[in-house]
Amino acid sequence: MKKRIVTITLTTLAIVLVGVGFIIYGVLNDSRLTAARSITLIDEGLYTMTYRGDYGFDAFLAQGGASTDAAMGQYVANYLMQGFGATSAPDTTAEMGCSTFIVRNERNVMMGRNFDFPQAGKVMIVKSQPDSGYSSVSTACLDFMGMPAEWQPDGDIPSRMAALTALYLPLDGINEMGLMVADLVNGDEEETHQCTDKPDITTTTAIRLLLDKASTVDEAIELLMQYDMNTSIGTSHHIAIADASGRSVVAEYIEGELVVTPTDIVTNHYLAPGPKCGVGNELSHERFTTIAHLCSILPIETSPQRVMEILQQASYPQYTQWSVAFDADLCEARYVWKSGFEKEPFVISVFN
Repeated sequence: MKKRIVTITLTTLAIVLVGVGFIIYGVLNDSRLTAARSITLIDEGLYTMTYRGDYGFDAFLAQGGASTDAAMGQYVANYLMQGFGATSAPDTTAEMGCSTFIVRNERNVMMGRNFDFPQAGKVMIVKSQPDSGYSSVSTACLDFMGMPAEWQPDGDIPSRMAALTALYLPLDGINEMGLMVADLVNGDEEETHQCTDKPDITTTTAIRLLLDKASTVDEAIELLMQYDMNTSIGTSHHIAIADASGRSVVAEYIEGELVVTPTDIVTNHYLAPGPKCGVGNELSHERFTTIAHLCSILPIETSPQRVMEILQQASYPQYTQWSVAFDADLCEARYVWKSGFEKEPFVISVFN
């Protein structure tokens, strides 16, 4: 779990608006301003936002995407904030480690996900309903934007406009077709930088791509193959993907090649057969074994309570920032914030 990261280049996404007094209402369309106004604090450091309409993702892909977080951040500043923004890149040192697993029966499929990152202070749950694409619920860590500590996503209008960047920063989510996706760091420091004539995507825009455009695991993998992947934060990544049929895989990039492996559990070591299989730290293997054991001994019933029980036993209170149960049948997400399993979860539906 304690994967050391020397620098987080996702912080190049930081949107620092160049003044709070400029006339913003004349340059923003209704969907952007409405989304900014929808931002709501639901717990300390945890926010929600709903965006209905075009947030420029199709145009982002059409113009070739972006091969770096900085380029993606600049596109977001130009499109969502009409250029009233700039990027900064403070250095960050962090330790990360996450877990996902699938439980299923003949009626339903659910994904459990722990996000383990001790420095997470501000997180946005994003409901997106694009004009062209599937509706979804996703989760973004706003700390990766590199904003000042005093920044409040639910503050004044410029502060709220900066928070729209969360649309391009999803780390996990579920869409209206029951596709469930999560990004996890992998077992070594091999970044992926594919370089062909395909359009470019970054780790987080890959998650947005799958949530907006894919309904099944097969469609998700086909989409990933159409783009050049570019990862960051000084580590390898892999993507857990599952759909409403019960199929679940992990997509890994090994020496620049996409490798897909069937699995119900993903932590922070390689799962693809070959020389790298198993590469990762000891805690990653321990969590994998713990989750496999819990899935085998708990009742067969597929329910949010069962998923949350597994998440709680596999979590680390000092590291786990959010735990979420994605329900492919109901197309909803149930969130526990900061290991607060004794509280009622926050339930967010894709549809309303």
